[in-house]
Amino acid sequence: MMGESKRKSYTGAFKAKVALAAILLWLIGTAAERCGLHERLRPGTRKRRAYSRLFLARLLLTLEDCRTSIAELVDGIGSPDQWVARDHDALLAV
Repeated sequence: MMGESKRKSYTGAFKAKVALAAILLWLIGTAAERCGLHERLRPGTRKRRAYSRLFLARLLLTLEDCRTSIAELVDGIGSPDQWVARDHDALLAV
């Protein structure tokens, strides 16, 4: 039988992997918005955001039609520290 400490270790590792996956999906979704890919996937013509960043990332990674968009996304990502600086400046301006 698995001891209590091993079970907690596996649970902690699983939670860490889920958190990392969520962060990566958020980063991919944010990059897609910055590159304008979300506008091509938006149903209808509304200006409002149709998908969350996490769901947008999942769409890009799973839909066969979006495979070419991933290449555009990789080219347009840039440096993550620039994202943080822009988002930080935007938060301070509010």
